[in-house]
Amino acid sequence: MNKKTKGAIAAGAAAALLAGGAGTFATWSDSKTLDAGTVTAGKLQFTGTPAGEWYKGTDTSATGTKITDIATYRVVPGDVLTYKATADFIAQGDNLNATLSLDETAAGSFSGLTWGATSVSATGVDGSGVITPNDGTVRSAVVTKTATFAASTSGTTSQGATAALNGLQLKLTQTS
Repeated sequence: MNKKTKGAIAAGAAAALLAGGAGTFATWSDSKTLDAGTVTAGKLQFTGTPAGEWYKGTDTSATGTKITDIATYRVVPGDVLTYKATADFIAQGDNLNATLSLDETAAGSFSGLTWGATSVSATGVDGSGVITPNDGTVRSAVVTKTATFAASTSGTTSQGATAALNGLQLKLTQTS
């Protein structure tokens, strides 16, 4: 390359550098703190210790037959038992969708013993356990679930069998 070409390239490079940064590295900026408010998380919780008891049959009213000690009660084919739990809870959240249920998944069982559907009775809770509205008020709920020892159980099937029922769980579960 000749001297004129080299000089032209050098001059062009210098002009590009100066034009891009205008000869300075400083930039202006500004910021302001906004009064954006605060956000508070809602709640989905039991407010006390849920209590429950077993009944013979499906009548859990005051005239129903309460089982004093389920550990000493001996079921036979055809028996229907009902567990009735009462609990206070709070459900609070603008977009909270939740259910209240009695879950037997961790409870014991034996051949012929089957669990029925959960029934829920509380203000703002439908029969299947869907909770509305979610305004944070303390609500009292009654939850029942049946356990049926099939009448068709025959022979020596399940004789002397035990099921650890203390695995029943009362659950509040966010669904979305």
